[in-house]
Amino acid sequence: MVPAVAAQDPAALNQVSRAWDRYAELSSQNKAESVDLLAASSLIHFGFLRDMALYASPEQVRRLPSGDRITVYLLRATQQPDALKAMDNRAVARLCMTEGWSGVEEGNEDRPILSLSNVTVIEDLAVGEVAPPTESQFQFGPILVREDGQWRYRYESLIPDVSAYMDQTFKQAGLGEVRSMELALAGLLEDEAPSMALLDRTPLDDAAMRTRLSESWPDYAAPFRWRLRAVRSKAEAGDAFAQFAYGALQYSGGLPQMVPKNTTEGLAWLEKASEGGQAKAAWLASIAITEEGKYSDDAMQRALPHLKRAAAQGVDPQALLTLSQYHHDGLAGMARDCHQAEEWAARAEEAGAEQARNERVWILATCPVPGQREAARALELAQFMIQRKDELGWHELDTVASALAANGDFTRAVQFQTLAIEKMTADADVSKERRGPIQKRMKARLGKYRSGRDYVLDYRAIDEMRASRL
Repeated sequence: MVPAVAAQDPAALNQVSRAWDRYAELSSQNKAESVDLLAASSLIHFGFLRDMALYASPEQVRRLPSGDRITVYLLRATQQPDALKAMDNRAVARLCMTEGWSGVEEGNEDRPILSLSNVTVIEDLAVGEVAPPTESQFQFGPILVREDGQWRYRYESLIPDVSAYMDQTFKQAGLGEVRSMELALAGLLEDEAPSMALLDRTPLDDAAMRTRLSESWPDYAAPFRWRLRAVRSKAEAGDAFAQFAYGALQYSGGLPQMVPKNTTEGLAWLEKASEGGQAKAAWLASIAITEEGKYSDDAMQRALPHLKRAAAQGVDPQALLTLSQYHHDGLAGMARDCHQAEEWAARAEEAGAEQARNERVWILATCPVPGQREAARALELAQFMIQRKDELGWHELDTVASALAANGDFTRAVQFQTLAIEKMTADADVSKERRGPIQKRMKARLGKYRSGRDYVLDYRAIDEMRASRL
């Protein structure tokens, strides 16, 4: 069952935005006061980075995400061990902020300072977004927490994003990680950076402290869990994109450690997202419903509104082709209609479905609905395939043969059908269980062509195949 809608408090949303704007302004100017706006967990995190700079082995340093590793290198490059050891957590945070190592990047005319476009508040946690969602993902940003009635920024919440950006930049530079890190350090220090070999050395050799560092290792996956909580909250509040994103994760089990697999609830979210106009959710819902229902009539009738929604918005060429099949085969109680089937297959071809031309020719050449068979048009569309005869698969050769026979060219129909059977027999992707029935049907068509008769689809064969699969 999908949970009820969760309301957002406008006053809390405004408070979060103001708290972030204040922090962003102060930290972009390297002001020490920005430290006062950090969460308690962030001060602990800076204390961890101090201890890493003092005691961590090369292996531990390299284990850090890039955003934290560069801070450790900066501390080692600029601070004597005794002086660094004497700093408390707040002093380390203040040093990193005032030196411009850890704050928000200063804005300019081309790139304004980072701000929040939306905030999701969940009890004492606030998950910010820095831009509206794209077609495929949310643009999540900083996370704030309410402490003693004040919203404070969790510095560690952006470390995964900063690290991913650094890693991508290093990769694009093509200089290798070590050299790229040296150049990044030199830019922040405004001087030539010490060699990485020197910075990797442990200033204070203390095995007990190295053990403590391993035991107190930050949970770098936490920001993703917080963001997923925000997605869930937005889904409960009726956000169709959030319903799609969360439902897809629940249904697929793609992140089992963060979102346990639950196909029933996941599908419910997908259906709600589809009803809210989310085309990708509509397509996934239609697939899930038919697969879960083993392609029964009830399942197809339930899936049909979602499929129509997905096809109408052109979310995936296969959605268009699937709706074509529904019209052609008369699925979900629909009337069998070759004209509608071919029209949707044509749209699928325009959208890039490679097999759509084959489907269009087959529909027009073999349609059994009175007044809807168009043999001449089928052959016209098949010319493109005939010109590529040597590249065609056995399905396509079989289709071309039907179009030729429908237009009375039985000699070439026999040639194409014979080649189709040869290719199908040699196709390693066709299982032994399928090969026999397919070969029987194809040889039956070949027999018709040899005797000067064309092939018209018998819907009873489709019904029998569906019945055997249910």
